[in-house]
Amino acid sequence: MNLEGKKILIIGASSDLSADLNSMLWKAGATLGLHYNKNKEPLSRYPETDKIKKFQKDIKSALACYELVDEYVNWAGGIDCLVQLLGDIKRPIPWEDMTEDEWQYDLSVNLVMPFFLAQRVIRYMKSSGGRIILTSTASAAHGGGTNSLAYGVAKAGIECMVKGLARDSAKYNILVNAIAPGFIATKFHTEKMQRTKEQLEERAKLIPLKRAGTTEEIAGTIIFLLSEYATYITGQVIPVSGGDWL
Repeated sequence: MNLEGKKILIIGASSDLSADLNSMLWKAGATLGLHYNKNKEPLSRYPETDKIKKFQKDIKSALACYELVDEYVNWAGGIDCLVQLLGDIKRPIPWEDMTEDEWQYDLSVNLVMPFFLAQRVIRYMKSSGGRIILTSTASAAHGGGTNSLAYGVAKAGIECMVKGLARDSAKYNILVNAIAPGFIATKFHTEKMQRTKEQLEERAKLIPLKRAGTTEEIAGTIIFLLSEYATYITGQVIPVSGGDWL
C-alpha cells in the first residue's frame, strides 16, 4: 500500500483511536497533518518536519472547520485524504435526563462539524480526487446506547451523509466512506463512560470474538480504505466490531 507523499489530514489525531494510525502513516511517508485541541501530549513523539505538522484548533463552528482545512492545504500544498476521528459525549446520561445543551453538543461534535470539514475538503479535492473517511459507530444501526443516545443519532446521521456525499462527489473521483468501530479498547470506556474492569469484561463476552478490538485494527481498516486496493469502494460504512450484534 503506497501512501508515500499522500497529503493526509487527521482530525482528532491525539485520540486513542488515532494512535496506531498516526504511527503507520508516519512510517509510510505520508505528508501528515495531525489535529488536536487540548491534548497535545500523545503527539509529542512526532517532530515537526516538512512531512509532518501539528494543527491546534477547537472545532466549534463551520468557520473553525474551514480554517483548519485551509491551514493544512496551505502548508501541504493540497489534500488527498481526510480522516475524521474526532468524537465526544458531553455527559453519559440516560436520554430521559438530557438537557438541550447536552443534546446539541453531542450532535454538533459528532455530526455537524464532520459535515463542514468534509464540505471544505471536497472543494479542494474536486480538481484531483481524494478520499474521505468519517467515523460512525457500530451501535448506530441498533438504536445507540441508553446513556449515549444523541451520540448514536449523530453517528446514524454520519452514515446518511457518507452515502449522500459519495453519490454527489463520485464524478470528481472523491471516495467517501466511514468506519463503524464497535467495542474498542480505549480510555473512552474507563474515563468518559466510567466503566469498571468487570463491566468491560462482561461487555466483551457479548461479542462473538469474545474480546475488545484494538486501535491497530482500526488503523488497518482505515489504511486499506486510503490505499490503491480500495479504488472501487465508496458510500460504504465498514463495521470493525468483532461480529457484535450478529
